Amino acid sequence: MLSAKQIEEFKERLFKEKDKTESNIENRETDYDEGALSSYDNHPGDSGDELFLRERDQAITDLETDMLSDVDLALKAIEEGTYGICKVCGKEIELERLDIIPETLLCIDDAKEEAEKNSLNEQQRPVEEDVLDPSVTATGKDIDGDTDGFSKVSDFGNSDSPSDNEDGIDTTRS
Repeated sequence: MLSAKQIEEFKERLFKEKDKTESNIENRETDYDEGALSSYDNHPGDSGDELFLRERDQAITDLETDMLSDVDLALKAIEEGTYGICKVCGKEIELERLDIIPETLLCIDDAKEEAEKNSLNEQQRPVEEDVLDPSVTATGKDIDGDTDGFSKVSDFGNSDSPSDNEDGIDTTRS
């Protein structure tokens, strides 16, 4: 069982983590304006960089929001007197685990079990795959019984040079 001094130390660490995380969320830069009135003259890579930065920052913000939620739950457990006790099995959480992850409310065994459950859910395939037929093209039409539309269109020409063909013969000049 945790002593009152240990609980107070964890409480102090959790408040520091909460302040740091809230500060990170508030101070995250959200201005990605490239300064141009139009994106017409910008390189497509610039737009890709901007999109990447936005998505990265959103993912970090989501992680920090989840962390903040975990810290709040741990602080609530301290107030209720249940901090350090696994919320699933009721066993005492190891001091070493709390020292590394003070916001945890699960013992190591239940944390592993929850992680396994989450990984199984991520491995499930979308339900749409049960009803979609991969042998049909995106438009839902077969081309002469063949579903490879590119090979049919490439018969009319493509950007390959004669050296790209197996026999080195230019098929457009017969």
